[in-house]
Amino acid sequence: MDHRLEIFVTTAEQNSFTRAAALLHMTPSAISLSIKALERKLDTRLFNRTNKYVQLTPAGSVVYTHAKEILIKYNDMSQSLIDLEPARNTPISIGAAYTFGEYFLPGILYAFYKKHPNILPNITIQNSAVIAEQIHKQELDIGFIVEADVAEYDVNVNLFSEEMMLIVARPDHPLNKNSSVDKNMLESETWIIREEGSGTRDVTNKFFAQLGIAPKRIMSFGSSQTIKESVALGLGISYLSESVIKSDVKAGTLKGVSLSDYPNETSFHYITHQSKFHSQAVQTFKDFLDSYVLGEKVSVHPKKRIKDGE
Repeated sequence: MDHRLEIFVTTAEQNSFTRAAALLHMTPSAISLSIKALERKLDTRLFNRTNKYVQLTPAGSVVYTHAKEILIKYNDMSQSLIDLEPARNTPISIGAAYTFGEYFLPGILYAFYKKHPNILPNITIQNSAVIAEQIHKQELDIGFIVEADVAEYDVNVNLFSEEMMLIVARPDHPLNKNSSVDKNMLESETWIIREEGSGTRDVTNKFFAQLGIAPKRIMSFGSSQTIKESVALGLGISYLSESVIKSDVKAGTLKGVSLSDYPNETSFHYITHQSKFHSQAVQTFKDFLDSYVLGEKVSVHPKKRIKDGE
C-alpha cells in the first residue's frame, strides 16, 4: 500500500501538517514532502495551504473519500490474514465512555482475557459522542457509550446493561435528613455534572426537565471520579449511576437518593460500524459481551418523594 495515502488521510482529518506529523511520528517537513509527491503523482492540488491550517480542495475531497476506503479495505485484508493464524496475538481497538471505561470495562477485559489471551485490546477513553464518531469513521472496532442517540452515525447499537440513576450528596447534606425532597432546594443547589457530549450529561439534563427545574449554579467536569471527590468535599450535589457510587456509599463518604416519582435509569450500549466485515477478534468479543453479565446489583439508596405541592 502507498504509505502516502495514510499520510494524506491523516493530514486531511487533522487539518494540519504539524498535528499529522505528531500522530505519525514524522516531521512536518516530511509530511509536506509526501503530500507534494502525491500531488505530483495524481497531477492535482490536494490542499489549500495557509499559515494556520490546510484545507482540502474539491479534488482533495474526492481523493480523501477513496483513500479512506482503500485504507479500510487494506486493514480488513490484513486482519483477515491474521485471522488465519489464531495462535498469533490479535489486536482489537475498543473505545469507552468515561463512566463505563472507569467502572465497568476493566472487569470485562479481565474476564475476556482469561478466555482469549491472544486477543489484545487497545483502549480509548472519551465521552460518548467522540466514541460514536470514531466508530462511524471506523477508527475503532467496538465502542461502549452511555445512552444511544447515534442516529446520525452508521453504527449498530446493542443494549448492554441498565443502571439506576441517583442524586448524590455528602451524608450530612440536608437532602439526606428528610423523607421528602423540595424541588426549590434542588434548583438552588450547586450541581456538579458531566461535560456536554457525555451520555451521563444527557441523562442529567433529562432529569432536570422531568423535575421542571433549571439550576443556575452548575459545574461540569470530564470525570465521574472528580465529580465524586468534589461532592464528598461538599462543593455541591450530582446525578450519577448506582454502581459508580457503590464503593463510596460503603465507605461512608457519599449517599445516593432515588426519587420514587422519577425512577430514572441510564443505559449502556456497545456499538459497531454497520460494515458487513468484522474481524474474527471483534466477533469473538461481541459473542463474549452477549453472554456477559455485570456484577450483582446492590441497592445503596433510600427512595424519597418530592414534597406535595412543589
